[in-house]
Amino acid sequence: MSRILVTLLLVSLLASAGCSTLRFPGVYRIDIPQGNFVTEDMLSELQPGMTPEQVRYVLGAPTLVDPFTPDLWLYPMTYRPGKGDKVSQNIAVYFEDGAYRRYEGEVIEDIKSKTSGRSDIELQRKAADRRNDAQ
Repeated sequence: MSRILVTLLLVSLLASAGCSTLRFPGVYRIDIPQGNFVTEDMLSELQPGMTPEQVRYVLGAPTLVDPFTPDLWLYPMTYRPGKGDKVSQNIAVYFEDGAYRRYEGEVIEDIKSKTSGRSDIELQRKAADRRNDAQ
């Protein structure tokens, strides 16, 4: 009896672990954006000496502020499209004596092409082809 229970438990664990990575054809999967997306334009507006309120106005509220290091604001972002690869970025904003000093991190290049679903990209390409044919 215990052997059957152990076998059933193992089978259920393996089945549930495999479901998260399986992609069934024809099943719609939603896009899942998480965190704060920060653009290069937003970062270019930051000037040393800005107050935290000014930085919050430019970048939005930080996703993470550690109570033990309040001079560090974190802006992580992960975008999981229903079809395609996961895209992520991490921006860290540093303050000294209550004023903005610098940031670290890389902004995702050409975010629109990486976060648009393939069907959206294909539709844009077809529309551009039709515009070119019409001219």
